[in-house]
Amino acid sequence: MEPRKIRIVKKNDEYSQEYQVGDILTVEGTWYGGVHAAGRSGVPVSLDREEYEEWAEQEERRIDPWSYQLGVMDCFCEMVANGLKKLAMSHPFADRRERDSYLAEVKRLCGQYGILYYAEDEAFVTELFPRKMSEGMCLFLFFRTQEVLEEYRELRERQRRLMAQGTYTVQAAQEIAREFGRLLSYPEDGIERLIRKPLADAGCNKEGRSGGCEGADFTAHAGTKEELEHV
Repeated sequence: MEPRKIRIVKKNDEYSQEYQVGDILTVEGTWYGGVHAAGRSGVPVSLDREEYEEWAEQEERRIDPWSYQLGVMDCFCEMVANGLKKLAMSHPFADRRERDSYLAEVKRLCGQYGILYYAEDEAFVTELFPRKMSEGMCLFLFFRTQEVLEEYRELRERQRRLMAQGTYTVQAAQEIAREFGRLLSYPEDGIERLIRKPLADAGCNKEGRSGGCEGADFTAHAGTKEELEHV
């Protein structure tokens, strides 16, 4: 059984050095007017009832990952609905089954806020974010109109064409990243700050091309009408 503890809320004995307001003390016994508790040096002190309150250690509150992810999506949905973001993304998922476990709640949120969603199977890899946060990942996109999704798809298609033509230079990659950042409603200085990271992180070679991603197929999942829910 855990020892009873109290917290000092008032100090009647101004000369005692054994306790101060705010101290947490362990109760060793009781008397008709209060309790005996171990003071700072271990010496028992007698306390009046008005000097303390019962105290119990607060258990650390833990937020489970599923609830945390859902909270993030709720926040982004509200921002999109209120025009603060043109396009928003959920956190990336490494597994489609994990992402799809949120589908019912995503439909509910989009219905609540009056927006659209798209289940993206291949996250857009650009210079905006570290490759490990995007490559091989899947996520949800949130937006208000179909036109926004078309802008996003056109940007991905332009990147694919540049890669296929062998002209996806560092400059081209950075411009694609800038346009993606604007689509996400990031401020210009924020976009530049995200892009200014070591070229090695983007896998660029000496010729100034993003060799690590050149030739790869980054085309978004084409999707169907059923995958775009305005619920």
